[in-house]
Amino acid sequence: MSVHKREQLETLMNQIEEMWGHLDTLFSSLNSGNGWDIKHGPDWTLADVPYHLAYCNRDLVARGLQLGPDYPEAEQELLASPDAINAWNARKFNERPVSQSVEQSLVQWREACQEIRRLTAEMNDSDLDRSCWQPLFMGWGTARDLLGFCLNHDWSEFTQLRIHMGHSEPVPSPAITRSYLGFILNFFPMLLNREAATGQEFTAVMAFTDPEVGAWTIRVAGGAATVSEGEAADANLVLTQSAETFEKSIRRIHNPADAIQSGQIQVSSFESLATFGQLFPM
Repeated sequence: MSVHKREQLETLMNQIEEMWGHLDTLFSSLNSGNGWDIKHGPDWTLADVPYHLAYCNRDLVARGLQLGPDYPEAEQELLASPDAINAWNARKFNERPVSQSVEQSLVQWREACQEIRRLTAEMNDSDLDRSCWQPLFMGWGTARDLLGFCLNHDWSEFTQLRIHMGHSEPVPSPAITRSYLGFILNFFPMLLNREAATGQEFTAVMAFTDPEVGAWTIRVAGGAATVSEGEAADANLVLTQSAETFEKSIRRIHNPADAIQSGQIQVSSFESLATFGQLFPM
């Protein structure tokens, strides 16, 4: 019967397993090179990454999969803004014992991964549509949403880690990179400056140079924004860059103006770029 099929689930889990393997490669490199003290933004070092991944996979993904529609109402915390997410992360780090070692954080991360493996081993494709609580922005969603978050969050944390380490490999499969970019770009309508959008019609294309990744089109019309996969032919603005360069910009690892100056971001029209900046103030 179709309810017992696992093709979609196995495809998704294979992608997640790929990202876990890539993370393990970087973690092994850090262990051998004693690189855990490298800075990761203003507050973190690389030693904080496995701990962060551990509690995200455990508390956001595994717990949601385990409880499904029975997630207790009293525990349905909704983190619907960057400030709320930052406060939640700070709270989770305050729970970490001062004496905890990187090795202990790695064990916690691997245990969380194993718990997701255990839970998904009992699932099939029909279970992907089971109701689950997703605290980040969404509220009630599906098991598919939780596993999608796991994949996309792992891509982001892996890519930031690789950037800070100065590595260019491993390289995730194009389908995984495409999943992450689609996930992030679909937040752009939430960033729209509706006052600036009044009476405005504007089309921007985000084109990525990574093999087999492609492009997305952001359209502003009627005071709202929509995002679709593919490259519009009538774009006012085309921004061409790698997925890694895009990640550096949205995570404030570099200044986008410097990336434009150096050619890492190619801009089709600087006049239209100014309009885009008014519509989507980051």
